[in-house]
Amino acid sequence: MNFTREQLKAAWQQVRRRSRQAGIDGMTVDRFARDLDEYLSQIQHHLNAETYRALPAKGFYLPKANGGKRSIGIPTVRDRIVQRVLLEELYWPLEETFLDCSYAYRPGRSIHGAARHFSTYTQFQPCWVLKADIAQFFDRLCRSLLLTQLEQLDLEPILVQLLEQQISAGIVIRGQYQNFGQGVLQGAILSGALANLYLTDFDRRSLAAGLNLVRYGDDFAIATSSRRQAQQVLECVGEWLAQVYLTLNPNKTHIYSPDDEFTFLGYRFLGHQFYPPPPPKRPETGEWLLSPSGVPYRRLKPRRTPRVSRPPRGSDSSPMGLPMAHSEHLWSERMTSLYITDQGAYLRVKNQQFEVFYDRQLRVKVPASRVSYIVLFGCCNMSHGAVSLALRRRIPVMFLSQKGRYFGRLYSESHAKVDYLTRQVQCALDSEFTRLQAEAIVAAKLHNSRALLLKLNRRRPTDAAFIALEMLASCRDKLSLAESMDALRGYEGKAASAYFQGLGSLFADPFTFSKRTKRPPTDPINSMMSLGYTLLSQNVHSFVNLAGLHPHFGNLHVPRDNHPALVSDLMEEFRAQIVDSLVAYLVNSKILTPDDFTLPDERNGVYLQPHALKKYLKHWEDKLLSEITHPHTQYKVSLKRCIELQVREYLACLTGEVEVYRPMLWKV
Repeated sequence: MNFTREQLKAAWQQVRRRSRQAGIDGMTVDRFARDLDEYLSQIQHHLNAETYRALPAKGFYLPKANGGKRSIGIPTVRDRIVQRVLLEELYWPLEETFLDCSYAYRPGRSIHGAARHFSTYTQFQPCWVLKADIAQFFDRLCRSLLLTQLEQLDLEPILVQLLEQQISAGIVIRGQYQNFGQGVLQGAILSGALANLYLTDFDRRSLAAGLNLVRYGDDFAIATSSRRQAQQVLECVGEWLAQVYLTLNPNKTHIYSPDDEFTFLGYRFLGHQFYPPPPPKRPETGEWLLSPSGVPYRRLKPRRTPRVSRPPRGSDSSPMGLPMAHSEHLWSERMTSLYITDQGAYLRVKNQQFEVFYDRQLRVKVPASRVSYIVLFGCCNMSHGAVSLALRRRIPVMFLSQKGRYFGRLYSESHAKVDYLTRQVQCALDSEFTRLQAEAIVAAKLHNSRALLLKLNRRRPTDAAFIALEMLASCRDKLSLAESMDALRGYEGKAASAYFQGLGSLFADPFTFSKRTKRPPTDPINSMMSLGYTLLSQNVHSFVNLAGLHPHFGNLHVPRDNHPALVSDLMEEFRAQIVDSLVAYLVNSKILTPDDFTLPDERNGVYLQPHALKKYLKHWEDKLLSEITHPHTQYKVSLKRCIELQVREYLACLTGEVEVYRPMLWKV
């Protein structure tokens, strides 16, 4: 799409009427106004060139009534303008998505309207009322689910990309950059609308269940006919919110009988009546004067006429026909990787775009905002500018040998939170905790391995596959009987050996495979598996860092120096269904043949030829972009996003939201 000057000017007019404070760049609204045309031209150019970059917000803490504190952020003026443009584009798609029971952050809707709506449930018959509040709502939104919901609005890909930038820009408080990989910024123009969107599925489920729901942001009330029904609704609501990684605030969640008085959104409800809050006291401002007759009186300062709420200025009066994203626009997917495989290729930066040169010719140009990974194979180089931009944008750079062996990774400082690290250390020392999580991880690995064998065995059944299926089921059933962690790992190893033998029998000729060999891989199947496991590991590693977790404290894998045990743990459930299934597809569909691999080298290692490596990487990206229904959230998301959601599942386990980690189980 093309961003116009008229859109930016309309957004500017709304920004200038609100907070005039500067963001992190020091640019105030008044200073911006002095060179308005120049600044708007710069914003328009970067938006249309897809080189716009959102800056972190300037943050500070506000005290809360309960003694805590709330972080508030002030985006830069330019980001406020872009956010206002994005909100204009979102207006009609969101209004078509929102339901009548939600009232917050919507033009033309108010607190009074929400209270009046709820009074229609209480004024004609006695009601038991569940009044609830969501704990730390804005700070705990799962960004991957929010981005999935935005993609389901069928927006232009560039809009989703810009929205993602604004959501993940982070905040700087007292000179310290903070970005914990979840939540939306309180104080930003977009936050209210995005938070409302996040709870729309909750609204839909509530209404589908016949609940009398009225919601205003993270406060909601539900009218029921009995105390028993109210208790049942409370349990259901808690489960529905847990599926999107939210919890109720126990101090603000109560059930009221028909005779109880309660307050909802400031309105007092009693019996069949509701009463508005008392008007605020008029401030005693002004000055005392004497009338001509000598009588003293106070002359008050004139009051400003309040502005009337209205739809966004730039929006049309009719819904927009927004096109659905085409398959060629899948670059907007969150985890887009830039693979550089040509030996001697050079990566540089120009105008916020990564440029890959080979043989002194420009081969590809990608806006930096679309890149989430950079993977360099062998003798490929990066300019200082490319390294600097990758670090500033927090884009991990992974270095592999030409044959796919992992060397290391370059990334900016960790997002690790001290609270999470403390909890990880405590849990690592708790043998009962590590045993519970390790057993869940192994059980999921065996389940998913068995699911892949069942799928492949239906097409060309083999005796070895049947034996492996029985062994996997037997080992899975015995996990709870393991007397120690070593015994648990023993069952895993025994099952893995049988699994690979069964899997090897399901590959089409002339490929053969009987067991895993690594460092080096000695046959084509092992070569593809090793590369796939390496790429999978780095995907998991990045999401673990983004969530604020330390990668070295796991459960199943023994902690040791320079080994990301948690990454290895969270990989297990994805090995069969991402890497092994991709290898089976490439082999059995004859996409790759034995000629696509090198002859054994001096160490008997076998690797992909350069042209075949590019083909493998293309199918690897296609695999990660394929969609599946995530079992715990019921959202249809890409496999990349499933990995991110599972990291969030582990975080819920670590913080005590759930007792045992819930791995992702594929349907058998």
